[in-house]
Amino acid sequence: MTRNLLLFSFLLITGCQQPSAQPGTSPDPTPATPTLRSVASFPVGAAINPSLLTGKPLYRQTLETEFSSITSENHLKMRQVHPEKDRYDWSGGNTIVDFANQTGKRMHGHALVWHQSVPDWVTQFKGDSLAWENLLRDHITTVVKQYKGKIAAWDVVNEAFLDDGTLRPTLWLQNLGPGYIARSFVYARQADPAVKLFYNEYGQEYSTKKLAAVLAMVADFRKRNIPIDGVGLQMHTNIDHPDAQIENAIRQTAATGLLVHISELDVRVNQAKTANFSPTDALWQRQKAKYQAIATAYRTIVPPAQQHGITTWNVSDADSWIPSFCQCNDFPLPFDKDFKKKAAYDGFLTGLKP
Repeated sequence: MTRNLLLFSFLLITGCQQPSAQPGTSPDPTPATPTLRSVASFPVGAAINPSLLTGKPLYRQTLETEFSSITSENHLKMRQVHPEKDRYDWSGGNTIVDFANQTGKRMHGHALVWHQSVPDWVTQFKGDSLAWENLLRDHITTVVKQYKGKIAAWDVVNEAFLDDGTLRPTLWLQNLGPGYIARSFVYARQADPAVKLFYNEYGQEYSTKKLAAVLAMVADFRKRNIPIDGVGLQMHTNIDHPDAQIENAIRQTAATGLLVHISELDVRVNQAKTANFSPTDALWQRQKAKYQAIATAYRTIVPPAQQHGITTWNVSDADSWIPSFCQCNDFPLPFDKDFKKKAAYDGFLTGLKP
């Protein structure tokens, strides 16, 4: 009896032991925490600032971990990259492009032609229509060629329409006429035959006239063989904006057959623009729901072949353009000022999952 008991105990002990790992192997690692880029079937990006990239370790770490695409927030706009007539400043752009290359992320350029962020030498420029045309062509050609093969897509023209659907009376329109938009796309294509070319605009989700104007322009371009590959819906929106209007803008844009980019996403919570504003948990949950609804609408409405991706306009609440613009507290992005994930992040993550 004693011998049998000892044998039983030995078998019981050895049978419960886990097999040891074979030489040269290790146990299966703990499953990685899901990230925005890991769950999405299309690129998920953020617009970035080179000084934050080099000066904030958590900023860079969050970009490396969470995103698969980046956009130049300001440093490839004309004022920053072409500050004087005969001088270009590539420093900020190079920092962003080098980071994208080093980390294997797609690079989206923003923006070649815009009515804001124009240097003084352009606003004070004196010349006839031919001189203005040369100015436009030379700027586009020089910038696009500088990053040929390094930038996958460009916002060629940004915000050319007013909410009523008419062309914005910019210095470009005044000096070059309405054809400047199409010619800008032609110049960009000549400078880089492989780069994807986008028209980028805000407000299509709330202005049916602006949406119609953009779609009519796209149809005209395609009829005339003007090169255009995609449309950017900026989507600077808020927790109260109706989902149905957002879905309509996405659906009608996708119907063009072009690439669709939600290009500058943020979701405001401070609707009254109160100076000393602190969101309640209910407001955080509404922001979460809006991020989820936008990501879900994009993922399910836009055909996969047309999904250029979703890009948030910077990374954390501390880096957003909105508080300085409205002179108020707001918290529009998925990460808080310390780069901690908010409820909005969870909603965004859920909406991105197939």
